[in-house]
Amino acid sequence: MIPKKGEGVPDFVLLNQITEKDFIENLIIRHKTDNIYTYIGDVVISSNPFKRMNIYNESDIKAYNGRYKYEMPPHIYALANDAYRSMRQNQENQCVIISGESGAGKTEASKKIMQFLTYVSATKSSTDGERISKMLLESNPLLEAFGNAKTLRNDNSSRFGKYMEMQFNAVGIPIGGKITNYLLEKSRVVGRAQGERCFHIFYQMLKGLSQAKLQELGLQASPQTYEYLKKSQCFDVSTINDQNDFKDVLKAMDTLGLNQNDQSSIWRTLGAILHIGNITFAETVGDKVGTTSCKVSDQKSLAAAANCLKCDVQTLSIALTYRSISTGVGKRASVISVPLDNAQAVFSRDALAKALYEKLFQWLVTKINTQINSAEKGLVIGILDIYGFEVFDINSFEQLNINFCNEKLQQLFIELTLKSEQEEYVREGIEWKNIDYFNNKPICDLIEKKPMGLTSLLDESCLIAKSTDQTFLEGICRTFEKHPHFQSYQSTKDRSIGESCFRLKHYAGDVTYDVRGFLDKNKDTLFGDLIACLQSSADPLIRSLVPAAKPEDSKKRPVTAGTQFVIAMNQLIQTLLACSPHYVRCIKSNDNKQAGVIDEERVRHQVRYLGLLENVRVRRAGFANRQTYERFYARYKMTCKSTWPTFKGTAKQAVEAILASHKIPKEEYRMGKTKIFIRNPTTLFSFEEKREAELPRIVTLIQKTWRGYGARSKWNKRKAAIKILLFYRNYRFRKWFKDLQRVFQNVANDPQWGKNYIWPKHPSIIDRAIVLIHKIHNTWRAEKMIKALGAEAPAMRQKVLAYDIFYQKKPWNYRRVFNADYLELPSNPNQQKYIAAMQNLFQTYGDQEVLFADYVIKVNPKGTPQKRGIVVTNENIYKHDPKNYKVKKWGTPLADIQSISLSPNKDTFMVIHCKAPSRDFVLDLGINGYEAVSEMTAVIVQQVQKLTSVRLTVQFTNSITYNNARPKGADTVLTFQSSSDPKVTGSNYKKVKTGQAQILYRD
Repeated sequence: MIPKKGEGVPDFVLLNQITEKDFIENLIIRHKTDNIYTYIGDVVISSNPFKRMNIYNESDIKAYNGRYKYEMPPHIYALANDAYRSMRQNQENQCVIISGESGAGKTEASKKIMQFLTYVSATKSSTDGERISKMLLESNPLLEAFGNAKTLRNDNSSRFGKYMEMQFNAVGIPIGGKITNYLLEKSRVVGRAQGERCFHIFYQMLKGLSQAKLQELGLQASPQTYEYLKKSQCFDVSTINDQNDFKDVLKAMDTLGLNQNDQSSIWRTLGAILHIGNITFAETVGDKVGTTSCKVSDQKSLAAAANCLKCDVQTLSIALTYRSISTGVGKRASVISVPLDNAQAVFSRDALAKALYEKLFQWLVTKINTQINSAEKGLVIGILDIYGFEVFDINSFEQLNINFCNEKLQQLFIELTLKSEQEEYVREGIEWKNIDYFNNKPICDLIEKKPMGLTSLLDESCLIAKSTDQTFLEGICRTFEKHPHFQSYQSTKDRSIGESCFRLKHYAGDVTYDVRGFLDKNKDTLFGDLIACLQSSADPLIRSLVPAAKPEDSKKRPVTAGTQFVIAMNQLIQTLLACSPHYVRCIKSNDNKQAGVIDEERVRHQVRYLGLLENVRVRRAGFANRQTYERFYARYKMTCKSTWPTFKGTAKQAVEAILASHKIPKEEYRMGKTKIFIRNPTTLFSFEEKREAELPRIVTLIQKTWRGYGARSKWNKRKAAIKILLFYRNYRFRKWFKDLQRVFQNVANDPQWGKNYIWPKHPSIIDRAIVLIHKIHNTWRAEKMIKALGAEAPAMRQKVLAYDIFYQKKPWNYRRVFNADYLELPSNPNQQKYIAAMQNLFQTYGDQEVLFADYVIKVNPKGTPQKRGIVVTNENIYKHDPKNYKVKKWGTPLADIQSISLSPNKDTFMVIHCKAPSRDFVLDLGINGYEAVSEMTAVIVQQVQKLTSVRLTVQFTNSITYNNARPKGADTVLTFQSSSDPKVTGSNYKKVKTGQAQILYRD
């Protein structure tokens, strides 16, 4: 694994200088060159690229499967492969701990590890193993739909913690799995920050369910209909396709054994939550003087919610607006119903919605575990994908628990990496150098320690009837007043801490927590009336979400949400300690989720609080690299004459011989019991460079004989194959040619000369030739078509030229027949007089042929339109009197024409620009009831090119400048204006003022 130029070092341990600056520079270089993975020894550092990377294909999995880490570039597949190999070889449970802040890519990392493990284990699997692998993979989209949401920092943020255990038998075949979830952020159901979304499943359901199913649940497809969803004003996410994701959810449900009844109950529960959020209350006067109560004011939403829950409307209404309280004991025991005020009813409504969603999520996890869990005890690879460290504008009870979780994992990471490093040095008899590191045990104790930890004090406040969030804050301020990791409004002069807030100094930075709502969230109370209402549901799944409390449980103090989480975290830590750990440390490259961007300051902050530099120093404390003697000898034996190709001593003696031949100073390495330890990366690089230099010679030596044999064998086979191939190709070509002859045998008699003939499929060997054959046929067809035109051929050429000039530039009548000489037609009453005049013209001026002749409107030098005859011969343009066909003055040589100007509109004017002394022609060719501009233009362009070998420029513009003054004087600018006036017929020339004229035309 030699560093490639311009890509940084693949392992931070190999940096020459272990400084923060060098560390971050290397991370940035690798990120910008799309090397998103880098090692710190066995730890994988992953920087989120915020784009799809083409490095997770089946070919990539195969490339890393079974390979040692140092043989391939850094990749998360290498870590997954190490975990799988260690499990099989050592018969020990493994775990992968993925950490990093929200949006750093932890969930994606866990999915890639699962993808690798399910693929490599499936190659050995039985049918049952393949089924388990498929279910493990399908659990991801289902859990993401119900447990992930769009936050300000991450479009697919995990709002719950997940520890997924993949169970294998002794030979590595999957036999089952188990999912443990932690602290679902159920408060997101009823509210969240602006610009965030609720859990994905709500939006997926509204877009994915059929219209009939939505109507059955009383739902509308628009999420803006529902108060719980529209609070944050975020409905669609550019990186998420809710409709397609819903299809994946349905597929996952089918794979995981959720039948149609289960699925229907799930949609009912989710629909009920949305309707519950729309229920509003109206304040009423209470039974006692000075008290208030409330009633449901939105009966429609109440009825819809009851319909989804399959419970009685009145029962639900009472459960939302009253609370039953037990008084007395024994025979004196009684239950009284206390009305709730508006605020209490809203709290009760939201508590119901949160409880329903949390219980449904837990039911799903349990259902998945039922399907994938194995009674057989096997080996485990656990993957921990848990919330990243969170800092928001307002941080509450959920953020405290999430950040406590990250503190515990950071503590575990530091202890295990230091411990394993020390154990290896001691085991190998190598001197150990202690490295200082940030110890976050005090902050963990501040939160979890009994009896005076923050969680214990919160539980104590929950037990005292008159306690409030504020009295709880006052209590912890007194307790932790002098704690170095605690600050409050009362204990510091920092006024950025609000009066209802306290601040903890976490390993990842300071976080200010607002205690408002802490007690309610910790109690996690759902009134008994609501539980009873749900238990009355006719839907078995909804009824099972809240089982009735056991009599013996009624005397127990309920475990609070905070304590439950602390217990769960400590159990998780114990589970992880029982496994061989592998680490993925995820880095968020920038806060804007932009590909190709890396924010150096944000990265520096994460590198510091994750303790990555300390991790490198621990790894480099004495030695940058360590390898078993067998591996070192096998890799570098070709660099020493005494060990190549074989060595008769032990592997350790062979390594000593290699070191001696390279003259490596003794201070650069240490010999352990089973491994060699190399101090500096440059020493390792020198071995790699010498190995690379020797490889060509060794490869040549080993391959020389084999290649000679192989080449001869291949050549003989090739000659035989070429003969067979040539014979076959000739056969295929002859067969195709005969088929072609049969198809085209009467092509000369076909009216379209084979245009619609279906050619037989040709062999691929003549792909290039077939293009030429088609071209020959088309050329022959074209010749036949032109010959068939006869006398019409010249007019056809002119029409093709007109098409080339006018296509998509100006409207023209391509269907009209080009008659060339319109004055010679019988429709001209002065036909004979015209013919005689033309004969006289030919004799006088020497012209030989009339190419175009017609009546036109010509604008004279004074700007007056006059009817004239226009004649284009093979040499000149003549204008004559339409009565006697007498030529006006003289002809203008075609060679003097410089260009032609036309408008892109429906008018029939054209301007012919000539060289001095000739004046420009301004002509209207539409006075005879047909459009002749295209024909005359094509005739002039064709004949001028014939005379001068130059293609005239024909420009299309709404503003034409011309000069037909006598003598040639000032220019005139001609513009064009459409008109809907019925009095305007054809194209009308109008002089606006000196130097300006306008054409009015009917649009």
